[in-house]
Amino acid sequence: MFKNKEGKVRSGWKITAVFAAFLGISLIIGTIVGSIASIILLSQGKLDPTTMEFTAEGMKDMDQVNFILMLFQEIVLMLTPIIAWKKVMKRPLSNMGLTPFKKHWKEFIAGLLFGIVSITLVFLALILTGNAIVESWSPTFSINLLTYLVLFIFVGLAEEIFGRGYIMATLRQTRKLPVVIIVSSIIFALLHGANPGIGPLPLINLTIFGIMLAYIYIKSGNIWMCIGFHISWNYFQGNIFGFKVSGTNPSGLLTTYYESNNLLNGGDFGPEGGLFVTVILILGFAFIRYYYRNSTFDFMASEPENSTLDFIASEAEAKEE
Repeated sequence: MFKNKEGKVRSGWKITAVFAAFLGISLIIGTIVGSIASIILLSQGKLDPTTMEFTAEGMKDMDQVNFILMLFQEIVLMLTPIIAWKKVMKRPLSNMGLTPFKKHWKEFIAGLLFGIVSITLVFLALILTGNAIVESWSPTFSINLLTYLVLFIFVGLAEEIFGRGYIMATLRQTRKLPVVIIVSSIIFALLHGANPGIGPLPLINLTIFGIMLAYIYIKSGNIWMCIGFHISWNYFQGNIFGFKVSGTNPSGLLTTYYESNNLLNGGDFGPEGGLFVTVILILGFAFIRYYYRNSTFDFMASEPENSTLDFIASEAEAKEE
């Protein structure tokens, strides 16, 4: 049940353990920070002790608290798989796609540009077809442009380190490349399953998004282009063009809205729930294939015989016998 035919702890258990640790740590941090914030706001009269409702000022303060919690959550999602891989499994980070940045910074930059061009094409397609409208072409500058850049940097790092780096490297022990690609991409999509506006098409697009980034990792052997693409895609979608990002609604340099929700613009989920994004993501595979046309990396060949976790499990079984 817990081990496969090769005597390794099954990849599903390894993924579940790390995700459970992430959820547990996030819950603890959220409870502590939320409790402290509530006590402070009660003492300041910004939280009614009878109804437990926030005043207008209290709501603004809680928005800042929630932003901090989102940032902490991404940091935990980033560090949990790194610690598990490095300290528990005793495997090098390069084996999960975190190769030295100084060797792959060009791929990171290419990823940033790839993300910017891709979401810009979606933006232009929506505007030119009348499926989205820019409220004003006069840019609106705010502190959110900086704070959300920081947040989306951590989102890109965390979701790629966990979703591509850790999950794909762990699934590699199945020795089945389709399993690595499809399962990791479905898990990535399901991580957004509680987002506002989620539905069948957003889940399909998120799965295609995951497959495309998995293709980058398989071709390159690292996740730096994936990280770059993820950061710029989210940031330009939300904070430059003013779209919703996976159902969330950050403040943008421009303000873009829909007169009506449809299958092309993605409705309440944002462009990622629309068919224009489906088309752009599919076209993205052609760019990736061209960019890595000379790559000879063998993704499946980099799976080691065993990790420290597998030896620990074997020793535990031997003691039980």
